[in-house]
Parts: sequence; C-alpha cells; structure tokens
Amino acid sequence: MIQVSVVDSVTVMNKEASRPAYSVVVLHDEAHHRALGICVGQAEAFVIDRGLRQSPLPRPMTMNFIASILHSLGAVLEEVRIESLTDEIFYATARIRSDNTLHEIDARPSDAIALAVATGSPVFVSEEILDMAGVALPEGKMLHRIDATTAAEQSEEHTAGVGEALVLEEDFTKSECKRNFQRVLRILMR
Repeated sequence: MIQVSVVDSVTVMNKEASRPAYSVVVLHDEAHHRALGICVGQAEAFVIDRGLRQSPLPRPMTMNFIASILHSLGAVLEEVRIESLTDEIFYATARIRSDNTLHEIDARPSDAIALAVATGSPVFVSEEILDMAGVALPEGKMLHRIDATTAAEQSEEHTAGVGEALVLEEDFTKSECKRNFQRVLRILMR
C-alpha cells in the first residue's frame, strides 16, 4: 500500500446544460510522482472539498457527524485503504480502531476519503491500482488545489464556483471521466 495525499475535488460541468457532468477526487502518490482520479458523486465531491478547505459550516456535514461519533466512542479512523479496482469500480476499507480491536469496514472510496479528510487520517492505495490506473506526472510538475484565479489562468473554458472547483467541459459519461482525467490534471499542475 502506498500513502497518497488528497489534492482536490473537482466538479466538471456540462458546457451545454450548465449542470454537473461528473466529479473527480484527485489523489497524489508523491513517492512515485503519480496521480489517481476517482469519479465520485457531486455531493461527495462537495463534502471532500469542504473538508480540504476546512470551510466553516453552520451545521456539521455527515462526515463531521460520523467523525464526532467515532471520537465520542473513543474510536479512531486509523486509515483508509483503496484496495481493489474491479470493472472500473474502486473498493475501499475504513480501518477503525476501538480500544484494542481493529474493525475493517467496507466503504465507497468517496465516503472513506471524506471521513479521512474530516479526521485527518491517512489514505493508502494499493500499488496494483496505482500501476493500473495512476497517471505519471510530467517531470517538474506538482499538483495544487485550484481556486478561481488558478482556473481562470489555465483556460478560458474553466471557471470556478464558490468554494468548489467547477470546470466546463463537454457532456461526459462516468466512463469518460477516466479518459478525461488528463484535463483535470492539467488544471491542477503547476
């Protein structure tokens, strides 16, 4: 397993309909200079984005609520592990420790990553997944969170919404998300 950092949560907009086409969470394998994109729902992308930005909210989001439950029960999210990729679907495990007992709980990667962001817990991806689905970054390029200024500088087709990166693109299906991950990476690279 290789530890990754959660770089950003980007929502790609349908240019014609002005509605979300898909959202992708970008993970960075700093040791091997690779990136991994996982397509997620818009709601999950929003929660991950809020956690990454540490945006104050008037009421707790679901992942903040779950993190509070874990804390009040004396349990800790030790780590999130994205362990397999089958038929273009990623599978994750949340490893939660309560006293001396380690519980491995099956989870959608988006939920597990959102909880890891909320608790500051590490995220790991299997080397096999990174070898299959990871994208090598060009020499000298680093990944950065985007904001309105960065998005506007990258391309006239890109715009950012309040608090969440919104990128205008053609209408994409979820399977096309994987093929178009390179476009998202270009926005995040500097």
